[in-house]
Amino acid sequence: MIVRKMKERELPLVIDLMQDTVHCLCKKDYTPAELAAWIPCRLDKGRFYEAMKPCINYVAVHGGIIAGFISMEKNGYINRLFTNKSFVGQGVGTLLLQYAEKWARENGVLQLSLDSSKTAEGFYLKRGFKKSGISTLKRGGIVFRCTVMKKDLTQGDFYG
Repeated sequence: MIVRKMKERELPLVIDLMQDTVHCLCKKDYTPAELAAWIPCRLDKGRFYEAMKPCINYVAVHGGIIAGFISMEKNGYINRLFTNKSFVGQGVGTLLLQYAEKWARENGVLQLSLDSSKTAEGFYLKRGFKKSGISTLKRGGIVFRCTVMKKDLTQGDFYG
């Protein structure tokens, strides 16, 4: 598995991965209407890329296939972390978090934070994140409750 910075030309593949992952793996926690509002099938690729452009974006690649990606703001806020459904449970998400954490530590960021879906909450808890509140996100007229999670980077590494 190779982790490297995402290339602009990989954006369509990353969007496909994200859409496929959400619609496949999150359906046990969300209704079809919620999934469609969260990650619409017709995502504005230009707007999505503009949102990712100022971020730290890594992809994990295995055998020429993008196995996952992470997008993190320079202040340590993780916007997106998705694993290709064919690679779930194989350490891809953990590996990407390690790269983001390494970048954060090297750049003086003391804490990682994110708004977790119901589906991913346990994943983050096992990797040293702690619940710190609830946030809401409104998309397409649907309100989503997310768990605000944080990880203190001054306490050393933890990956379970």
